[in-house]
Amino acid sequence: MPVSLIINKRGAEKMLIRKDDVKIAEKKEFMGGKNSIFMNVLLDLPLFTGAGRVYNKVVIPPKCSLGYHVHKNDSEAYYILEGSGLYNDNGEIVEVSAGDLTFTPDGCGHAMENNTDKNLVMLACVLFNFEKDKDAVSLRKIKKNGTLTKVDMHEPFGGKGDSYAHKLLEGDEFLGAGRLYNIVTFPPKCSIGYHTHTGESETYYVLKGKGIFNDDGVETEVSEGDVMYTGPGHRHGLANAGDEDLVISALIMFDKESKSFEFI
Repeated sequence: MPVSLIINKRGAEKMLIRKDDVKIAEKKEFMGGKNSIFMNVLLDLPLFTGAGRVYNKVVIPPKCSLGYHVHKNDSEAYYILEGSGLYNDNGEIVEVSAGDLTFTPDGCGHAMENNTDKNLVMLACVLFNFEKDKDAVSLRKIKKNGTLTKVDMHEPFGGKGDSYAHKLLEGDEFLGAGRLYNIVTFPPKCSIGYHTHTGESETYYVLKGKGIFNDDGVETEVSEGDVMYTGPGHRHGLANAGDEDLVISALIMFDKESKSFEFI
């Protein structure tokens, strides 16, 4: 069984889920949409530590859709990995395709339809709104492919080489739930060094390539489709172990349920 867990009273503090063990849920006419879509559940609810409730890879087959729904007390970001479709942005229909990011804040609605003959694949991330005093509605936007903020990373946390990231969310868009949601690219022989997360968790999801994941001092090979969760107070690092780029999504959420706990 390739799932590694350390469990405490609050949930899992460390976890590695292999691609073949990621839970897949079929959702029929989801939110009033057409036919069936498929949710690859990257994080179970306890791992959000109160900061959010959804982090999935969503597959929308041809002639299927995710129905229109309004977000209350939370926000959702879609990042298109493959394919294209028609996105309902709070009532306005917009064409979207691979590399686009849509952000629907608290108080706004959205939907996604696949009007093509190929699968539409996207990451869906729902985080709670902890900053009710801010005008969340004004944050609604679509970031087209090529417009995401790029960050160069030279030997991050003592790692090797020059990597880079593209910011999916930044600044006020987190509404107090976290501080980082990026697509990170590690060229061959590059890495992010071993580092600790205090008061927050970080989840890596491998989109492409192979790597060596340092999980609290234990090194493990990882590849496309694997999920690595590092809980508050734990350490990790990641190195490219292949001849092609290693590409991951990286999500840092604040620990909103911090408390003392005992291992059981």
